[in-house]
Amino acid sequence: MTPPQTSYMREPSIAVVVPNRNDARYLPRCLSSILDQEVRPEELIVVDDQSTDDSVAIIRSLIVDNPRAQLVINPLSLGTNGAVNEGLRRVRSEYVLFLASNDFVLPGIFARAKTCLAQSPGVGLWSALAWLVDEENRPIRLHLSPVVALKDAFFAPERCVKLAHRFGSWLTGATVIYHRDALRTAGGFDPAYGGLSDLITALTVSSHQGAAYSPEPFAAIRVHSNSFLTSTLMDVTQLEAMLMRLGERGPQMSPRLFSAAFFGRTASRFRFAAIRVSDGAGIPGIAARVTVWKRTALFMTHWFVPVGWRRLRVALAFLILRPFDILPTFSNRLLGWVIVRLRIQLRGGGRL
Repeated sequence: MTPPQTSYMREPSIAVVVPNRNDARYLPRCLSSILDQEVRPEELIVVDDQSTDDSVAIIRSLIVDNPRAQLVINPLSLGTNGAVNEGLRRVRSEYVLFLASNDFVLPGIFARAKTCLAQSPGVGLWSALAWLVDEENRPIRLHLSPVVALKDAFFAPERCVKLAHRFGSWLTGATVIYHRDALRTAGGFDPAYGGLSDLITALTVSSHQGAAYSPEPFAAIRVHSNSFLTSTLMDVTQLEAMLMRLGERGPQMSPRLFSAAFFGRTASRFRFAAIRVSDGAGIPGIAARVTVWKRTALFMTHWFVPVGWRRLRVALAFLILRPFDILPTFSNRLLGWVIVRLRIQLRGGGRL
């Protein structure tokens, strides 16, 4: 779809909010990846959530000569979403990126985002792709988020709703740059959703004001144990409480997005994600919370497939819980991933 046009395309201002708690090891890479950009953001707000390591000293040393940067020290620990919302409260720029302190962005992210956002004034957010890296910054692979276009694109709200229904998580959190006012209208990030809050918020914002998209990696997401998302998914009781809250509040946040069909798919996707992060060990806990035939199939998988056969257990759980995602996974995730990867190789890129 053609984005809305204006006679003069003004590049928007962008802020970056980095919530941090005890990530001193990763802060230099994270903050330097922001400050060393050729096109820098107008604001950098680092919110330290009562770190007990050397984080505060490291942050101060890294931003001391940058008038665009500020350090906020929470007097009490607010948790990840609380720290993010505190940063959002202080943002003055038109758009804002929230970057985990153990992740980092890649060269060109703000230049590309500004260009795309200028072509779609007022759009709810911009998103791109990302790499997965290990704790030593070594690339693992491209994040398997859906490739929903092969060139820079704008999606109207109605199209964003269809993408959410088809793919669920089609936005990559480490690259999502939100329209500040749209995000505030959506209520920011609800701490009740834990590590899933950013996904729910991004889908909600895009369903109201649309999204811009670039099919290239512009961030690196660090894979490590005890991540915020993993801890959220590992607590099945908490996950079910989140789903109940989402079922009640979702239609109020975005009636066109949170239909019964979309909520049903979302519940299945979240429950499968809980099984995946447990390497298949969490099948019994999820089986007790689904419909009869899915429960039976999951328990049969648990009983007859050895615990050590982790990949098979996870694959079968995917087929049971997410049959509607089989075709999109191959067409837009795997095939799209291959196309993007080949483009990177042909350009001689891919180095982090």
